[in-house]
Amino acid sequence: MDFRVKELQKGNEQVFEQVVHDYWPRLFKFALIYTQNNEVSQELVQDAFLSLWNSRKNLKDDSSLITYLMVILRNKCLNYLEQTNIKKSYIEELDDDFIYQKANQYVLQDDVSKILEADDLHNAIERALNKLPEKTREIFLMSRYDGLKNQEIADIKDLSVKTVEFHITKALHQLKENLPQEYWVWILLLRFIL
Repeated sequence: MDFRVKELQKGNEQVFEQVVHDYWPRLFKFALIYTQNNEVSQELVQDAFLSLWNSRKNLKDDSSLITYLMVILRNKCLNYLEQTNIKKSYIEELDDDFIYQKANQYVLQDDVSKILEADDLHNAIERALNKLPEKTREIFLMSRYDGLKNQEIADIKDLSVKTVEFHITKALHQLKENLPQEYWVWILLLRFIL
């Protein structure tokens, strides 16, 4: 459990400032993936931290602060893009592979181990993956864990690309159903460390 959650619940401003200091760079880079605008990204990150502060009393004791903040920020970024009608087609381009690649490049380069410290995240993902049918799980792990492209998986498994896409889509759908909402963003962002 993160001791900072308890301190935030109590209204400890020093702990809040430390959380802002620790996570600002990571969140700013994450916002840039969506907005492609420095100023807007800064504003959205500030809004995400403000949301954290305003809802601090509602935090669960076992909350993961970075997960909580990234879910809030992702929603704020998408809301911004939709409300301003900026790059409507760009929103559609934000597929899983694009987000994953950008996240690896910008967001996760600074100490992935801190994000994955929470055993509950690892265990939740592992349990959800174990509920998948064997073939679907295997194809999904080849895509996300091994980083293989759909065509490469199709060649290895002697399947059509459409079949591979079907299994990945099926896996994403089932994982979304089996994982708590606060962990869903990590399906898009992380290669699983099992």
